[in-house]
Amino acid sequence: MGKQYCGNPPAGILLPPYAEAAYNKNKHCQIFVSLDTLNQSSDISSVMINKIASKYFRAVFLFFLLLIFSANLTKISGQTKTNLEVFYSLTDSLISEVIKEIPEDKNKILLTLNLGESYSLFSNNIKEEFRKCGKEVFNLPAEEVNIPQVNIVMEGAGVEYGELFRDGWFGSHYVQRYSTIFGNYFLTFSNEGKTEFEITKIDTVKVEDIKYLENDSFPFTKSAIPPEPFISGLAEPLIAIGTAAIVVVLFFTIRSE
Repeated sequence: MGKQYCGNPPAGILLPPYAEAAYNKNKHCQIFVSLDTLNQSSDISSVMINKIASKYFRAVFLFFLLLIFSANLTKISGQTKTNLEVFYSLTDSLISEVIKEIPEDKNKILLTLNLGESYSLFSNNIKEEFRKCGKEVFNLPAEEVNIPQVNIVMEGAGVEYGELFRDGWFGSHYVQRYSTIFGNYFLTFSNEGKTEFEITKIDTVKVEDIKYLENDSFPFTKSAIPPEPFISGLAEPLIAIGTAAIVVVLFFTIRSE
């Protein structure tokens, strides 16, 4: 409460520039806000600022918590090749390897493919890849006997999936995909003779997409999917419940203040 002074304030009393002054009804005395009152007002202001800062901090924390939570729920992934498409790309890599051993001045080749019944679907793709590389392909002996002969044997192809994992706390399940073809090839005009090959591509695919990536007509495009690790399956629901509880508590705490 303010102190009352009649006339001018006593000597030694310093009034701050923002002190309030008012005259009584007779205009004989002035009422000034005391320093004690000003100090109390300053303390109240500090408390209010601290409360506002606390609310702001918790609001920001809640925002970032929700942001992290929502970011783990969604993931934008690009177009994933089917297992069969990956095998076609592996045969392209094989042809690129074979082309390097054929003399550049030889634009015609006599091609023999031993792919077996399981991998005969790669025949046209292999021939087309040679054509793209500027080679004219013959399946029967041409009039010119002095042309490179290429004999490709496909011994096997298959896919395997690595250990299952999640993308973040609540993200989708993923596995690494290992796609492999192997066999051998023989080239005339090459000093290497018979050459063994094994070509593998490793990438990552979403578990829920695997049923669309495999092809029931070609068993080598299919493989067993590893089970989810026990610890991962147990811990992630607990984390989800804990995170949800923190969000609810912060929300109602901020509202109550």
